Amino acid sequence: MGTVYKTHQQLEDEDTERYLKKQADIFERRKARREAEGYKCTVEGCGQAFKEMLDLRSHIYDHQQEDKMRMKCNQAKCGGLKFNNRRAYNEHVEMHRAEAQVKILSSIRSVLLYNKHGLLMEEFEREFRSMIGKHVPYKVVGYNSAYDLVTNIPDVVQVTHLDGGQTLLLAVPDKSTEHISKMIGNQRTNREGFNYRTGEVLAREGRNALRKIEKVADVKNRIVPQFMKKQVEQLKMIDVFEGGLDLPELREVYDQEFGYPLDFRCYGFYSLEDFVFHGLEGIVELEVEGLRWKIVPRGFKRSAGAPQVQEIPRDVKNNFKKLLDENPFGISGPVLVRTYDGCFGQLNIRQQKCKDLVELCFLIPDICSVNKSHDDDFTILPAGHRVEKVKSNGKKSLPLWVLGEVKNNIWKLLDSLSSDVALTAFVKGYEGYYGYLNLEDLQCEDMMEVCRLMPDVCSIKLAENGQFMISPAKKPGYEDKGHMDRSGTLVPKESLPESCKMNIKRVLVKHPGGVKLSEFYNRYLEAVGRNMDASKFGF
Repeated sequence: MGTVYKTHQQLEDEDTERYLKKQADIFERRKARREAEGYKCTVEGCGQAFKEMLDLRSHIYDHQQEDKMRMKCNQAKCGGLKFNNRRAYNEHVEMHRAEAQVKILSSIRSVLLYNKHGLLMEEFEREFRSMIGKHVPYKVVGYNSAYDLVTNIPDVVQVTHLDGGQTLLLAVPDKSTEHISKMIGNQRTNREGFNYRTGEVLAREGRNALRKIEKVADVKNRIVPQFMKKQVEQLKMIDVFEGGLDLPELREVYDQEFGYPLDFRCYGFYSLEDFVFHGLEGIVELEVEGLRWKIVPRGFKRSAGAPQVQEIPRDVKNNFKKLLDENPFGISGPVLVRTYDGCFGQLNIRQQKCKDLVELCFLIPDICSVNKSHDDDFTILPAGHRVEKVKSNGKKSLPLWVLGEVKNNIWKLLDSLSSDVALTAFVKGYEGYYGYLNLEDLQCEDMMEVCRLMPDVCSIKLAENGQFMISPAKKPGYEDKGHMDRSGTLVPKESLPESCKMNIKRVLVKHPGGVKLSEFYNRYLEAVGRNMDASKFGF
């Protein structure tokens, strides 16, 4: 029969059982010795024993009062030093108390320093007892609780209150422990022991709270390791920074070259700019090009030349033209940027070396123009758009885009209609397609007044049935000459070719009872063998 080996869990259970048995034996021996010998007084020359700890404490207190009356120091290192002057004795006691306070504060700092992200208050007292071997001696330094002690020593402990109601304690290193703090800051996050509970609480905190904690905890740790500096030197050798590298691209290049992300926050830096400017000082430099940061080699100098006007790429111009063709009556800056991002991807204004959208629009005068209102609000309009001043009639003057965006929506909606429609039905269709129309923003009482503000977009007439009908606006003299397209250009009517007329007659001959308009294209295809493109004839 082969050898049977125990599992890892069985071995762990056996070790735990032996440990618990050993601790129980130690406890029994101590208990037996206490019962036999009692609690002995450790004051020199006394040696009296007591059965209860309370009696021993009362006895020690009597010794302390006796030494105080006799002005005798009871510390072992003083060897029973006596004083004839009460003032000198009190000064000597204060000296011992100050030494004890320094030792206590040093112990508190050492306990917290081991945990780089701090300890919860509830875990700190247990951790202190585990490492130092006794409770936090807050009464020695004149406080009523451990919480009162840690909140009154800001040069040793940084107290942070979390959103969940817990209190987090962070060590504040001094000059003698600063190097230890930096080494601990570079270690991996430890969740062992009592710090495991602290890690669970921090995992539930929001990002803003964690950033606040990191700023306090990592103030000591702002040194880039040597291996990372050598990696940046390697990037310099392969000419990654030659001519300048956009700052956001550093993380992507680093990940591609070394196979893992650039985690600069673990070294105490708050941003990529902070990391490059302070952490990589002497290796690379930051340079402003336009409105962007670029990373260049140390001592890099660009060739001097006359400043050139920024040339906007053709695709950006074409995208702007498409958006303004769809919104010929003006559009606000935020809506333009949001629409651009949704249609063509993010509009990086700084990449075009522009301060804002207005500056970008000024660089493409052949595409758009900018109109500024009295309250410094801007409206983006197509190039060549003529702004007509509307009488205010005592009302507040509004930016062009406020009415312009409504005109754009009504123009698009009317363009999709084949005939006039009742104004009440049109209002319901508008709100169903574009949402609620806030008449107060337009300073109007009803939709009729809104339509009167845009005679170049729509016209209102009273029908025979007493309803107001809305229709697209037409310029005088255009009724018999053709129709207007979306850009407002007149498209002249063209006469139908004879071949097209003959094909239509063929369709009607095959269907003497008539053809529904919705089915005409299918019947045309069946009779002629090809589709009919009405747009070729201006329809």
